[in-house]
Amino acid sequence: MVCELISRGLRVCLACVLLVGGAGLSVRAAQAASLVVDAKSGAVLSADAPNHLWYPASLTKMMTVYVALSEIAAGRLSLDDKIKVSAAAAGVSPVRFGLQAGQVITVREAINAAIVASGNDAAVALAEKVGGSEPAFAQKMTAMARSLGMGRTVFRNATGLPDDGQVTTARDMAVLAMALLRDYPEHYPLFNQRSVTIGKRSRGTVNSILGSYQGADGFKTGFTCGSGYNLVASVERDGRRVIGVVLGSASRGQRVSEMTKLLNKAFAAGTLSKESVTRLALKTSADDAGSPPTILTGGACSAAQLAGGESGVITSAARLSGWGIVFGAYPDKAKAQKVLEEAKKGLGPLAKGGRPAIVQKAFEGSAKYSAMLVGLEQGAAGKACKAMWEKNAYCLALSPQVLGNPEMVWR
Repeated sequence: MVCELISRGLRVCLACVLLVGGAGLSVRAAQAASLVVDAKSGAVLSADAPNHLWYPASLTKMMTVYVALSEIAAGRLSLDDKIKVSAAAAGVSPVRFGLQAGQVITVREAINAAIVASGNDAAVALAEKVGGSEPAFAQKMTAMARSLGMGRTVFRNATGLPDDGQVTTARDMAVLAMALLRDYPEHYPLFNQRSVTIGKRSRGTVNSILGSYQGADGFKTGFTCGSGYNLVASVERDGRRVIGVVLGSASRGQRVSEMTKLLNKAFAAGTLSKESVTRLALKTSADDAGSPPTILTGGACSAAQLAGGESGVITSAARLSGWGIVFGAYPDKAKAQKVLEEAKKGLGPLAKGGRPAIVQKAFEGSAKYSAMLVGLEQGAAGKACKAMWEKNAYCLALSPQVLGNPEMVWR
């Protein structure tokens, strides 16, 4: 484990990240979504729950880039403008390009890293450059979504990291993809890059369909445990372009396989559909009114278990909000519970405001139960850990970015 000192002397676990593949994951009872449209006309070629709310994960970065490109088109920004990477941007987890606080990069480099490597640090740096802060930039993103006709989409951040309030639909993501093609065709090749280099650091694309499907030349992947494996693909064959959206696959391989089937069917069927992506927005059903599902369990997506709760299970990793402190991880849940109770008793008033939690995570192939307090303010987390350190007891403070991300593993 690697722990770094950040502002106010808090120790934050920024390592122990499991890059989750498909192994060990299963799909909960949840309705996945997909949509394929003709890119030019907007004709719907196939649709499955296209208006159902879903978490966008890193598909979010498509809008992050769209907003940046709109600023460039307006003359308020250029690809060569410099960005000084903030400590907040450099410290965002878990998928990072590897930017360092104080490093100077260009807007072009930030866009490339966000698209190709899905770098959260690059996305936040770009958001801060354009919006002044990530929350302000997220407001711009939502406003832009409304202007494009993405009626069910809300953005809370520039990265796609878990937030219960950040939602989209397959239909809205298709609208965004069409807008990128229509409004900024000169910048579309950015989405077809196979690698990105900044300084001496290089990263390959995370979008495998670019190499696996003939004619695929753009757009984005995304994953969190709440969203499953998402993919937006743009493909051109014989002068005809279609856009496919798949939300909620159970693995990287499944999302590519499902997208391949949908695209093959679309190219074979032609453009006989009279349904349009615009009219699709008017067909939201009662089934689309519910909250976005959490669909993956197992492996690094093991549910967080709250001590004392009726069911003992949190179904959304994003509910581990605020700052958290962890008192260690144990192979036995009862041991973790005992450590948590002793820590709370020892902290006394310093534990006030924190929610006790036993969080199950996979570590080195086995289950570990972390004894934690979550939902704290930054200052309260720091004071609590300082008190534990003075007693020579183990304690780590975890930022909201680390705590709320299902791919992070701490102990």
